Amino acid sequence: MNIKNLDLNLLAALNALLEEKNVTRAAARINLSQPATSRALARLRNMFQDPLLVKGARGMVLTARANELYQPLQHILNDITAMVSPPSIEPGAMQGEVVIATRDYELAAILPKVINRLRVESPNLTLRIIPLIGDDLSSLENQHVDFILTATESKAATLYRYTVYKESFVCLASKDNPAIQKGMTLETYTAAKHCLVTISGFGLGIVDTLLAQKNLKRNVVVRVPHFLAVAHIIADSDLVVTLPRRLGELLSRQENIILINPPLKIPSFPVYLYWHARNQNNPIHRWIRKVIQTSDGK
Repeated sequence: MNIKNLDLNLLAALNALLEEKNVTRAAARINLSQPATSRALARLRNMFQDPLLVKGARGMVLTARANELYQPLQHILNDITAMVSPPSIEPGAMQGEVVIATRDYELAAILPKVINRLRVESPNLTLRIIPLIGDDLSSLENQHVDFILTATESKAATLYRYTVYKESFVCLASKDNPAIQKGMTLETYTAAKHCLVTISGFGLGIVDTLLAQKNLKRNVVVRVPHFLAVAHIIADSDLVVTLPRRLGELLSRQENIILINPPLKIPSFPVYLYWHARNQNNPIHRWIRKVIQTSDGK
């Protein structure tokens, strides 16, 4: 017969008929009506030019041809199941390089635990972290990176994402900073000298926008493009910096730095993990996504 005329549904029916040796039970097993299963049996008999099931002393029995078909049929069904099932690899057997684009904040706040877990559970995977430039996520489209970890908002149809966590804000200052000696009020906050982390180097931060809504303004005297530099900048200065809480908690472990809650309500923001639709079912990508989702920086 021409294999192009083969109906794969008949293979499932054949398997049920060979194992049940009963049309009614086979029909129930494959969720078909008894007449439909009887028609499938008729087509199978025509296909193999053999009755396959014949009456015996205690019900239906398999013909010699049917017995010959059983083992090859199991191999075929197992191969088809494996082919259509999502690919799976044990973490310890995974190999290759995974590239994540992000900024220094996400790198410090989230990725150390991810890296440590991958070193233990997937030691043959290589992880490469590269800088994310601005809010450009096109490196996912052109396959230059596997993931982007960022607070950038994107609704691109070709990208998937999930929220790794929601982030709030804290202030850091030197313990010797006179601006905080009597506590941080909105008045002392606006009067203090501030360090602003701004990736572009220009424009206002979210704090400045919130203060402007209250007809207030803070005194920004230093602008830097990276988060990790601010601990050294403020440790021996009169500057105050407002930054994401997870990073603030890490940096406040350094000597002479104190963590303070901001004197105004700053909305939290989500940090996302993005990946391209082409890798949605990639087993290594699924594993990395799971590791990052369960290593949320806490």
